[in-house]
Amino acid sequence: MFKALRRLFGLFAVLAIIFGALKSVFEWLDRNGEDDHEIFAEEEHSL
Repeated sequence: MFKALRRLFGLFAVLAIIFGALKSVFEWLDRNGEDDHEIFAEEEHSL
């Protein structure tokens, strides 16, 4: 029983690490990328 709970928590920890890494990669791409396909790009430049 204890081994099953430990494996379940280990699985959740691995999934949390994967999702955290994906989130940081997408934030890095959003920060470094020039988004030419943004809908309101022209309005922001005119302000």
